[in-house]
Amino acid sequence: MSISKKASLAVILSTMVLSPLAVASHHFENAQSIQTPTLNQLDNFVFPSSTAGYTTLVMTVNNAPTIGAGGVFNPDALYNIHIAESADYKQGKTFTFKFDKQGNVTVYQQNTADSPVGATGEMLGKGAAHQGVMLGNGLKIWTGAAQDPFTGNSPGLHQFRKDLAQGKYDPTVWKSTQGKNIFAARNCGAIVLDVPNKLLAAKISVYMTTDFHSNNVWKQVQYSANPLFSHIMLFENAALKREHDESRPQNSDDMKNFVSARTARASAMAHSQAAPFVYGDKVAKMLVPDVLTYQVGEKAVFSAEKRNGRSLDDDAMSAMLSLLIGQPTDQAVASLKRYSQDFPYVIPVTLK
Repeated sequence: MSISKKASLAVILSTMVLSPLAVASHHFENAQSIQTPTLNQLDNFVFPSSTAGYTTLVMTVNNAPTIGAGGVFNPDALYNIHIAESADYKQGKTFTFKFDKQGNVTVYQQNTADSPVGATGEMLGKGAAHQGVMLGNGLKIWTGAAQDPFTGNSPGLHQFRKDLAQGKYDPTVWKSTQGKNIFAARNCGAIVLDVPNKLLAAKISVYMTTDFHSNNVWKQVQYSANPLFSHIMLFENAALKREHDESRPQNSDDMKNFVSARTARASAMAHSQAAPFVYGDKVAKMLVPDVLTYQVGEKAVFSAEKRNGRSLDDDAMSAMLSLLIGQPTDQAVASLKRYSQDFPYVIPVTLK
């Protein structure tokens, strides 16, 4: 590592402060999504479908869905699933979901992974909420309100962040806080897409974005792929989060310095790595650009040791904490397994 880079990272480390707000995955991402939950991206999953020869992609949004018009999905938004099939993240496909106030969806496709903000492309078909719908080319969709499948130890994460801000790490924090999964009773909006493998390259890189139409202008308001990326791998800086949310994989290289610094600090506090800066760079290269890479047809797994897509059963929080801290870390909260083995994989709910 160059002297200049070490110096810049040292400055970042010395000024890094963690917010006491306990958050997890991409829940409660930014000010706009907090004010408008229907714009809040939560989690992303990529795994083999229960139907042979298919791959499933799941995008969850909205940490507080409600009954009524526009209560689950925002009718002024576009929810995009980007599937990149080239190193520049441009070749591939983008599937766009647009909802009306009643929750009915229209699905579009563009033959590029780097779709312009606010664009839709060719219409593939329409569907109603809570119904599996077959579209052209063998595509299958399901959209609606569902149980939030994420598992996160909120009290443990709160104390961990507080300790790290004070320059210390207690490895017993996950059990001593008697943490609980604050998502155990939460619902969300879910977009489920089954894609025939024959329509995909052998290796794909997946990420999700949300576009919002306001004042006659379309704007990308969120971008996510890896779980907890913003909340754990980027320190609590609203401007930095906004820069990430408005970016794409091909123009997010500058995030590596921040991820490296965050990881170097945490692993140094935990005394887990002999060379924290070197380790920080290693993790940054793993997670930036922020995409879920998946070898089509193989078992999905998201762990500190291996990342190939992400299944609904993966303990993503423990995996990201392990990468951040530099040693195996168990968040000490068991999954409630709020998912099923068959399409649509999420568990539908009737909002009241």
